[in-house]
Amino acid sequence: MFKNLIKDMFVIATAVMLTMPNEGRADPITVVADEWPPFSGESLPNGGISLDVIATVLRRAGYEVETEVLPWARIIDGSRRGDYDIVGSLFFDPGIASYMTYGDPFYETEIRFAQQTGAGHTVNGLASLRPYSIAVGDGFLYEENFDRAEDLKKVVVTTALQGLQMVAHGRADLTLDSIEVLQYSIKNDDPTIADRIEFLPYVLAAHKIHMAVRNSLPEKDKIIADFNRTLAEMRADGSFAALLKKHAAD
Repeated sequence: MFKNLIKDMFVIATAVMLTMPNEGRADPITVVADEWPPFSGESLPNGGISLDVIATVLRRAGYEVETEVLPWARIIDGSRRGDYDIVGSLFFDPGIASYMTYGDPFYETEIRFAQQTGAGHTVNGLASLRPYSIAVGDGFLYEENFDRAEDLKKVVVTTALQGLQMVAHGRADLTLDSIEVLQYSIKNDDPTIADRIEFLPYVLAAHKIHMAVRNSLPEKDKIIADFNRTLAEMRADGSFAALLKKHAAD
């Protein structure tokens, strides 16, 4: 009888510990992303869609979270060294997946091309891009075959806005990025080029946006499981849709 009582108490205690918030963690989880509005950015509400979603989901799961927007090169180096726990605003990339574990996606976006209004360029695949100069972000990932294509005339820029401005003023034929990023850049950073830019219907790729946890983090598997479970709960109860709607209004 006594042994059974002790066994029952142990089972109850274990169950309670498994369902408690993660208050025993010594340090907050560090979540970083690069400047990529509207998904992440210093001046965006709660750091943008990506950082807000990740932080909100993890806090609801019981974690303490700190977020920061950093340069992409610093994020890559720091995540390899273990300086940061989670990287947000990610497309799936096999290189990153070699040292980080991806969580379930929380957004999907299309990679589209922009041209100068009335330019009449035709894009229907990689081969059709060869005649054109294309402004591409330094180190940006768009689509695997496009990224590796060495026979295209790529002009390296530092931001999506710089690519758009080059196209608007005739210094490049095309640029590309997430359609939300391109639209945001025009509307908020340089509305003077709005009439000089048009988007082509061709979709280079449709990408899901994720967060990923460094594999060297001891609680990695639990954090991923908690994030995925809580994200699903928020989708079901409507709070996730409300969170995205807030950013759509900004």
